[in-house]
Amino acid sequence: MLHFTTKCAKNCPFCYQKERQAKPFSFFLSLIPHIAPYTDRICLGGGEPLYDEKHIDFCNRFVELCKDYDIRVSITTALPKRARKIRGADISVSFDEFKFNFQEFYELIRNLDGVGVNYLLIDRNPMQTFARVILLAEHHPVFLLSPKFVPFRLQPFIFTLLQHENVFCDECLYLTLKYGLRWKEPCGYAHKLISIHPDGSVRGCSFSTNIIYKLNSCEGWEKAIEACKKEKARFHCPYLRYISGPDGI
Repeated sequence: MLHFTTKCAKNCPFCYQKERQAKPFSFFLSLIPHIAPYTDRICLGGGEPLYDEKHIDFCNRFVELCKDYDIRVSITTALPKRARKIRGADISVSFDEFKFNFQEFYELIRNLDGVGVNYLLIDRNPMQTFARVILLAEHHPVFLLSPKFVPFRLQPFIFTLLQHENVFCDECLYLTLKYGLRWKEPCGYAHKLISIHPDGSVRGCSFSTNIIYKLNSCEGWEKAIEACKKEKARFHCPYLRYISGPDGI
């Protein structure tokens, strides 16, 4: 994960992005050849990666440079109207009730071919959530996300939704559904996943406040990797505030 900006037009109460300082775009572009030996996938986030034309230009340039290293780029946005301005990346649009009225969101996304939906499970009406996900999954891959830092209830119908060929879930939700709050296998924290924040801080995931290493320049990338390798594997998520469900978890 590469969070390159703090800019955002939304004000979601559960936002994990607390930084106010961001390195210049050139810093993140220069990271690409250093990251390339370690991954074939980079996810761009923020803030809002499509905040304005300068951000959109950066994203397109980033995607083009990544092609030279056979790296596929994903971008998560809350501005579906701007998704068509991005060339050659996988786009997912975030949905929750703090960002959109659902009918407005559906009208915005229904004609966006090839775009996924990141659906945050914080709806107040469970059956409404079920109906919305099924409707969206008719034309888009839908990724169910477990909210962090806020209470949420693990509804039994999530198991049913995941039987749909176009519905998926994030790793945290998958492990929690499989094992409960204490997992028998680790998540990707700091090992399969590394999150770089706007100020250059390297963390084990996007939600973490623990700074593993601070990148002052791209040359520090190897040291950042070594520092991540020393992090303990995590068998639970400290950012899940409350879960209840059919198994009492």
